[in-house]
Amino acid sequence: MVLMAKPPEGVDSKPQIIDYYVNTLETVLGSQKDAQMCIYDASCDTHFGFCCHIDEQASRELARLPEVLSVKPDPDYNSKQKDYNSQLFPAGNTKHWLVRMDKPGIGVVTKAQMVDYYAQILTKVLGNEMDAQMCIYHVSWQSQFGFCCELDEECANELAGVPGVLSVELDRNFESENKDYGGSSSQNSTSLPEASEPSETTSVRTKKLFITGLSFYTSEKTLRSHFEGFGELVEVKIIMDKISKRSKGYAFVEYTTEEAASAALKEMNGKIINGWMIVVDVAKTKPPHNFSKDRPKMTV
Repeated sequence: MVLMAKPPEGVDSKPQIIDYYVNTLETVLGSQKDAQMCIYDASCDTHFGFCCHIDEQASRELARLPEVLSVKPDPDYNSKQKDYNSQLFPAGNTKHWLVRMDKPGIGVVTKAQMVDYYAQILTKVLGNEMDAQMCIYHVSWQSQFGFCCELDEECANELAGVPGVLSVELDRNFESENKDYGGSSSQNSTSLPEASEPSETTSVRTKKLFITGLSFYTSEKTLRSHFEGFGELVEVKIIMDKISKRSKGYAFVEYTTEEAASAALKEMNGKIINGWMIVVDVAKTKPPHNFSKDRPKMTV
């Protein structure tokens, strides 16, 4: 399902709008005929968009086009009634969150690069880079690292468990440009970057790993087959989108021993599964209530 921006001025009739959709899809597929044959549903009034049969690579390229708001799996493929509402979350179901981040261990030097880095982190939860970019409304990228975004509580909870994320809490100064990305521990945060680089240590004190970069078509059975050779597994869980019932592209793998997890981390990070390079990191263990608990010092 492709959600589109309002057509250009002068594109008003249904045939013109359909041509607008076809031309957009042709940009990716390279053939007008293929674009026409791929489209199986379209919305030309109030909410604009269309549904089409394309592969993952084409969907990623399509999502990068400026007129495309988002590309996501069709949640009601067998239904003739499609919901082209461009809202990522149900109305009134979101809150504004402040996300404190660890210092990136990559060569990020400009604000644009940092925004892209934050969007990639958020994409691990939302599954779509365009949606992630639209949710972010404030960033900090020099002495303190983090961003503010609009999410529902479920996504905020998931975001709190992503490696590199230090905390996720309500943005109590939504209207202000001055954000507290340092927190109470900002003066003593020099050791934090070391904690975010478990992949480089010789031994990892964890039994649970966090896997990102998975193909949406990778099953738990396939993932298990790649990780079971390192030791006995407790659980292999791919996180699924509740609406589309499709993989979000990341998973948790838990072993019975730290030795097995350490071996899997060293060997599997950067490996290719179903044509996609995966990233393996230590799963953060954080009490579920921490992500949204109010700070002791509240501003009324």
